[in-house]
Amino acid sequence: MNIALAIMYLYPDANPMRDFTVQDNGPEPVLFPGAEEKGLVRYEIKQPEDGEEPTENLHYRFGIDYNLLTKDEDYYLVERGPFIAYWGLEEPQPTDAELVAAWEAYHEAEANKPPKRTEIEQVREELVQTQIALTDTYEQLLSSQNEATSAQLALVDLYELVLPLIGGDV
Repeated sequence: MNIALAIMYLYPDANPMRDFTVQDNGPEPVLFPGAEEKGLVRYEIKQPEDGEEPTENLHYRFGIDYNLLTKDEDYYLVERGPFIAYWGLEEPQPTDAELVAAWEAYHEAEANKPPKRTEIEQVREELVQTQIALTDTYEQLLSSQNEATSAQLALVDLYELVLPLIGGDV
């Protein structure tokens, strides 16, 4: 499930760069009891001034060096998956069930959308519509021309009938 898309489906006006953050840390190590002392390392941040006592997180910090530990003996990896790391919207943060429902609704809405056409397909469709319109116009012109020709022939026939009656030559 893509949590960010599910949230955007629930809150279409939300800005993912400002209103929420979805994070996936990948596999995270979990220490077995007693392994912390084996991998504990003191990292120096900066040297204390003359006469100053070193302060943790200012001059040094403690951390775990996993290179000193053995996987599956001292620690194991847990895949937590994606999660909402930051929520800045005024609406309450959605539960997992709400996110799953939104994800399914998003997929259904996407499946019912008409497919997007490329620019070439759009131009082709416009050309086909233009060709149909031109064909219709051409057929109307031919029809009008045929009607005009028929009217002219009828006039000629009428003229040939009437002219001898009024004493003219054909």
